[in-house]
Amino acid sequence: MSIAVGPAASPVDIRAFHARMGRVYHQPVRVHSFTNKRFTVNFRVPLDQLRRIVPEPIELDELPGTGLGMFSMCACDFWVSRLGWVPIPPVRNNDMLLRVSTRIRKSGRAFRAYYTLRSDSSSRFLGFFGKRFSHFRKQVAEFARVDDGSTYSLENRAADPLCRGKFSATMASITKAKPPTTLFADVEAAKQFVFDLDGSCGYCYERGMLSFQKIDYPPWDMYFCHEYRYDFALMDHVNATYGLEPELDCVLFMQNTRQTWGTSWLYRN
Repeated sequence: MSIAVGPAASPVDIRAFHARMGRVYHQPVRVHSFTNKRFTVNFRVPLDQLRRIVPEPIELDELPGTGLGMFSMCACDFWVSRLGWVPIPPVRNNDMLLRVSTRIRKSGRAFRAYYTLRSDSSSRFLGFFGKRFSHFRKQVAEFARVDDGSTYSLENRAADPLCRGKFSATMASITKAKPPTTLFADVEAAKQFVFDLDGSCGYCYERGMLSFQKIDYPPWDMYFCHEYRYDFALMDHVNATYGLEPELDCVLFMQNTRQTWGTSWLYRN
């Protein structure tokens, strides 16, 4: 495992960092997907530190009464089978996505959503359109996946070395039992904070505009994973550059779930 921590050596323009990660734009069509497996590695970080990497118009979501927020990396694979009302031949995709738990306001309402710093996809089709028409700062990358029933592993071989990553898990270690590292009372509490959201969000620095996407979530059947390894170069870079001091909370697992990703349009609040 490798998650670097420590004070930032020098200030770095957060706009330049976000520009390197990718663009933010409208998503004009709904996307229907079916997830095979999703692992989410969750770290607690003081809110004042997370504030350094999230645009000011987006609020941070606090673990109640702790002064801490959540910084996470998702490693997953899924199929996309429909765009809007149009069925398509299922498109298989591997994905790694770096996110922060946040809140966003739109039309006078507050929504719980995750903010994406970067998303890498193995599908050239999804990566091409996601890069141009979403707020996920999506890029196309080569992936290697092992899913043999005893081990699940995903390796992101992105062209940008900063964004490469590896995750592996022992499937027999997945249970409802609470790990000693977590602050959550149980897996239900972890699910409610990390995944029971209204959707996802983004921010376009060039236009000074927000984006919110409603996501139709299923009833999650969530578990903790207890045996795993990870190496996330992007998290290491963010932690070292912006002085984040993360503490591992838990690794959450779910599988065989459908989701519908709504449209999203840039707006000014």
